[in-house]
Amino acid sequence: MAEAKDRDQAHLFVSPHFDDGVFSCGGRIHQLTRAGQSVSVLTMMGGLHVGELPKSPILDDLHERWMAGEDPLRARQAEDERALSRLNAEHVHIDLTDCVYRQVGGVPLYPSEESLFGSVHEADYALEYLRTVSLPDSERRLVLYLPLAVGHHVDHQIVRDWGIGLLRDKLENWTLHFYAEYPYFNTERAITLALSKMDMPLQEKHFNLSEIDLAAKVDAMACYESQISTFWDDVEAMALDLRRASLNPRTGQLVERYWETVS
Repeated sequence: MAEAKDRDQAHLFVSPHFDDGVFSCGGRIHQLTRAGQSVSVLTMMGGLHVGELPKSPILDDLHERWMAGEDPLRARQAEDERALSRLNAEHVHIDLTDCVYRQVGGVPLYPSEESLFGSVHEADYALEYLRTVSLPDSERRLVLYLPLAVGHHVDHQIVRDWGIGLLRDKLENWTLHFYAEYPYFNTERAITLALSKMDMPLQEKHFNLSEIDLAAKVDAMACYESQISTFWDDVEAMALDLRRASLNPRTGQLVERYWETVS
């Protein structure tokens, strides 16, 4: 049972794409909802594409990998809805598309695999768009979870920077955690590099997971059928890799890794 002071909090996990929140934070989300706390996942690049698709190698490759039918973005939305329903969390999808769909003057901004993990394109309008987005209303104290941009994906950089800009004047009223994105954090160097980009003091914080939490996370992750083949051979391989990545080698405890601001 959640303590009264915890029930006065609302937890908001900000996810760049449909799967990032669950892949990275699904164990913590399960803990919180199981304790009766309010949890929402806000997917920032959660919109559907309208009009002619960009013509680019990366988009052709992704659609082939996803095998998600004629409307792959709607299929991915549905996967996200199913996953968060399994975790008893609310979902909110912002009407902005994944970077591979964004184009200016008919020219795709991110046409290749390499471009997804480089610098944000100078013509990308995503950050300005996100600055018009209001957070879901809540009378409770907000606990906000932002991506650390481990892996340097452009959408993760944009969402991280949006969150930091939003929070600069509100850190006294909100609690902030940055999360390490799975599976991008599979090398410690990737985390070190992401932390080096931060201009605020942070300290690492682990949330210990039970076997029940891990199983719930695996169950939710399996809902993202379009994404499994990108990273693993099958769901069983995903579950094994997640357990390995979640194991703290010093303690033997299953954990999710977060970083919190230091006052």
